[in-house]
Amino acid sequence: MAFIGIIADSKYEIGLKRILDNRLNRVNKEHTIIAINDKSIENIKNIRFETILVIDLKHVKSSEDILNELFKNSKYLVVNADIEEDLQIINNMKLNIITFGFNSKSTITTSSVENNFLICLQRKIIDINKKILEPQEIEVKVIDKKLSNCTHNLMGIASILLIYGKEEIIF
Repeated sequence: MAFIGIIADSKYEIGLKRILDNRLNRVNKEHTIIAINDKSIENIKNIRFETILVIDLKHVKSSEDILNELFKNSKYLVVNADIEEDLQIINNMKLNIITFGFNSKSTITTSSVENNFLICLQRKIIDINKKILEPQEIEVKVIDKKLSNCTHNLMGIASILLIYGKEEIIF
């Protein structure tokens, strides 16, 4: 079983966990989605996460050392490139770092948020199954309209789904 950690604003944690759980665990329970925050970090510091999604770091400020260890031991780190926190801690880590956001240097950005939500994979990435994903635009079908105004959450979830080989991105 693989562990996926989510670092986000607490008002989005449950929804993000629900969406990822629904999309990744349709056939069988292969992934456990865990919220990482100041309340939980002490209890999960020994878990080896396969992937960590960082949407917002404000909720783990008091645990930087533990967070660094969690990052170092993960296989993928998916990071919101638009957050204001200093991300220097990840510069020398030997893991797959995938950035997302409106920043033009992000690995995954968006090319449309109006009628259709399109994400743009700007550089090739290698997914969890060792498949190479080439640069391309991908349509994201947003069924849950409550999510349509949370573009960073959408890009983060889409990034995770791409890493885990989901061809069609719907949530």
